[in-house]
Amino acid sequence: MRKGINGWCFERTMPLVEAARAAREAGFEVFEPTLEADGPLAVTTPQREIHDLGEAIRAAGLEIHALACGLTMRWPFTSPDPAIRQRAAEIVLAGLDRARWLGADVLLVVPGRLDDPADPRRPVVGYEDALWYASELLTELSHEAETRGVTVGLENTWGRFLISPVEMREFIDRIGSPWVGVYLDVGNVLAYGYPQDWIRTLAGRLCGLHAKDFKLSIGTKAGFCLPGEGDVDWPEVLAALKQVGYKGPLTCEGKGTPEQLAGSLDRILAAEKVG
Repeated sequence: MRKGINGWCFERTMPLVEAARAAREAGFEVFEPTLEADGPLAVTTPQREIHDLGEAIRAAGLEIHALACGLTMRWPFTSPDPAIRQRAAEIVLAGLDRARWLGADVLLVVPGRLDDPADPRRPVVGYEDALWYASELLTELSHEAETRGVTVGLENTWGRFLISPVEMREFIDRIGSPWVGVYLDVGNVLAYGYPQDWIRTLAGRLCGLHAKDFKLSIGTKAGFCLPGEGDVDWPEVLAALKQVGYKGPLTCEGKGTPEQLAGSLDRILAAEKVG
């Protein structure tokens, strides 16, 4: 299975091409750039510059599987405010274009949240309304994704939304498009489920996977750790991925240097071969 690394694993000030070269030197095969509000890879960056970035990443010896976008955490599909949902749609359209120009197959986005980012104790939308807003918007966007040949991958987060594998499966099936799938973060799942269960339940709907780990004994964001150092059952995760025929990379997104992350994945994959 190919080893990937997300751009958020590097210092934000590091030039994108330099980060890609560092990823290759650490032993990664896949690089996942990130789409930001500004900077060299932003929602407003023109096609020629995006194309050149993609070529430079491939020249460094790396594949581009996905473009990751966290901006819909700030402008969620689930917002009761139509202006915010419209901004979310604009961000996804910009991301789909830039993923296509990069040569990426997937655009990773966060599907929504119920809580107020400034105060997680306060809900800003009811669950039923959130499901309606997000499914309506993503159904519309699925046609744009198909036109561009880029899959929208929904990542599970701690936004109190889509927190079971069955619910995520039903949500994806409600949209009913092969151009909207699940980008599973195995570390995020562990706070409220089991990644191997999510993988099996979402068979045929996975379009990407973040290889992250989490210590349940800590239980907060401080519990995220290197793959293999937390409570993720990696042999079960890899067995489940094999069972459902997942062909994408294992992409690190979290704590650790590129060398530490690559070493962690090497040990997990080596243990699978020994087993």
